Amino acid sequence: MTSPYYDRSSSGAGHVTPEAASPAPEAVMLSIEELLSKKIGLEPESVGRRNIAAAVNTRMEQSMIDGVNKYLHILKSDSEELEKLIEGLTVPETWFFRDNESFIYLKKYVHDVKPSVFKGNMFKVLSVPCSTGEEPYSIAITLLEAGLMPEHFQIDAIDINSKAIGAAKRAVYGKVAFRGENSDCKDKYFTCSEEGFILNPVITGSVNFYRDNFMQPYVMLDRGPYQVIFCKNLLIYLTDAARKNVFDNINRLLLPKGIVFTGHAELMSFLQYGYRPIKHSRSFACRKTVAGEDSASCEGRRLNPPGHLHKDEKLKKSFYKREDVKSPDAKADTAINKNVPEADLKKKKRDNKLSIPMIRKLADEGSLNEALALCEQFLKKHKHNKEAYYLMGLINLALNIFDKAEAFFQKALYLDPSYYEVLLHMKLLHEKKGDTGKASVVEARIKRFKD
Repeated sequence: MTSPYYDRSSSGAGHVTPEAASPAPEAVMLSIEELLSKKIGLEPESVGRRNIAAAVNTRMEQSMIDGVNKYLHILKSDSEELEKLIEGLTVPETWFFRDNESFIYLKKYVHDVKPSVFKGNMFKVLSVPCSTGEEPYSIAITLLEAGLMPEHFQIDAIDINSKAIGAAKRAVYGKVAFRGENSDCKDKYFTCSEEGFILNPVITGSVNFYRDNFMQPYVMLDRGPYQVIFCKNLLIYLTDAARKNVFDNINRLLLPKGIVFTGHAELMSFLQYGYRPIKHSRSFACRKTVAGEDSASCEGRRLNPPGHLHKDEKLKKSFYKREDVKSPDAKADTAINKNVPEADLKKKKRDNKLSIPMIRKLADEGSLNEALALCEQFLKKHKHNKEAYYLMGLINLALNIFDKAEAFFQKALYLDPSYYEVLLHMKLLHEKKGDTGKASVVEARIKRFKD
């Protein structure tokens, strides 16, 4: 099997130079990965080691650098070359009004807070990472269509990729930037030219772009706070340390009860961090909780340990000990065989109540391991339930157990080959593993079913 780490010299692809032989290219590539993790918080497995190797080889070829070891030394001393490598690794696919339900819910949210805005409270939104500008410009269009004027809101957008920031400021787009239900925005807000579709200056003037590294602590200290933050498809590419910094930055920059829009595979991470899900299907939104809110409904938590009752349960038990009060379950209790151990009775009752909504709710609250165990138990009795396999895939994906997630998604697709949500997550999973070939196959399959 060919190693993903090979040197590409000016004499041709795959040629290993004497310099690259010592130290071994694999060891040098690991050092490059460590440098990327340190500088931008990149988790190598998330983008795929072959993709990193390909980006390195491309930069070596473009810069006519002979030897991967020499390239590592240049990366350590030349910030401009490091930035160019980062640019080659951080160009995600995006388009206007991607995840359309997010913008539908944003418009609804704006209508709810509009009276406060009209009283002089600036409505502030952050988009990170903003890539080539499609997301923050979609936000601006949504706010204008919700009835706000440019002077009523402030949109800040940041990205680590300076090339992407440059494209965003230029605001000229090709046809690929317009897809799905909102493709008609092209006619309303863009002017067709030989270069492409030029965005209306009113929209471009309402977004402030910054090049910055959101994975670093205390970024954007002079900005915010924000009512809304869009942070989609960033966490899945980061190390644990960088992910924590992102959460800390969002907590610092987001107002109490503020809204976060995230990627569909990242929502559970926010729920585990203490955010509360928004009840709007496919918006992938959650709300920042504030002190004093009911932690049982707002924060990620684990089930109470055996023998420890919630305070309301303790009151209930105490109340029904009184001789003059009968438990509402008293009749049912007398009908149960008293020779059966109490633990078994509790297990039987719980098994009878097992359902996909109940397990999903548990997962949404952050109790992933508990939800996983219950879902496995559910599948023992419902071996042909596609929703259960899908949920098992989601939970394993949230736990970063990619092989198991893929296996469960495959089982769901076996039962329903056109299961749209599963196909979307399969595409994301392959992208995260760096398998662009499989991701393209799944994407073609999605388009085939949509057409």
